Amino acid sequence: MLQKNGKKLDRRTAYTRMMIRESLYRLLEKKHLSEITVKELCEGAEINRATFYRNYADIYDLYEKLEEELTESAFADGNIEEDRYKLLEVIYENQTFYKEFFLSRLESRYIKATVSKMYDQMKALLKERGTWDERTFQISYQYNYYGVIGVLKEWLNAGCPEKPKELGDIVYGIVEKQYQ
Repeated sequence: MLQKNGKKLDRRTAYTRMMIRESLYRLLEKKHLSEITVKELCEGAEINRATFYRNYADIYDLYEKLEEELTESAFADGNIEEDRYKLLEVIYENQTFYKEFFLSRLESRYIKATVSKMYDQMKALLKERGTWDERTFQISYQYNYYGVIGVLKEWLNAGCPEKPKELGDIVYGIVEKQYQ
């Protein structure tokens, strides 16, 4: 496992971080992120607080880094057609994490990045078709962005009854129809 600076992550550090993540996931099954303390997280991971603070600034730093890890692979190739499915796969495979994520009203740089890519593609498509209007597009973009977030929340709350590809096709089909 490599760190962002390109250095190899020490095996013990990787193991410690894995234990911290697993402890967080177990706690998220029982309580909200805002109710979790570093003390109980460390007890669950069987580490001391100094070890936790060597790796993370606080619970929210841990949470943000986990979200980054979970979604980073979903955007590796930059192909927007595939990204929408990959993101849904990541959310599907980490339902407990993302349920809390949306409940906590945290912002996701990665979800925003995907939506931004879609925004740019739709903008280019509409300009190409000659149907471009800046203000109408801005309103439509906001409508779709918050609509997709709402759909993701509902999907998670319902236990993800649709497979990721199926949901991706439904949502993309709805959005695409608006721009035809």
